Amino acid sequence: MKDRLATPGDVALTSGLPRYEVLASFHVLEALRMIEPVHVRGNFKIYRLTKVGEELLKALESGGEFEVSIVHKSSSESEMSSLGLSKNPSFGGT
Repeated sequence: MKDRLATPGDVALTSGLPRYEVLASFHVLEALRMIEPVHVRGNFKIYRLTKVGEELLKALESGGEFEVSIVHKSSSESEMSSLGLSKNPSFGGT
């Protein structure tokens, strides 16, 4: 998918992998924001690499080290962080 748009079907044809495996991988990559749809019509989607996906690909190709962080934010926290605000977590319990 480097420097081009692709569908899961395209990747399945060129890689020889079963389409269901490619679709599952695309769902994971999309959830991780490594790829994003640029055109959607019903179930048909055309994807491209995101900036994050390009950075990861460069690191993998160069054999360099990379670190992956997973941060869960609620939609309200995402909106707040985009405004430069933060939410103090409150911890309950004993």
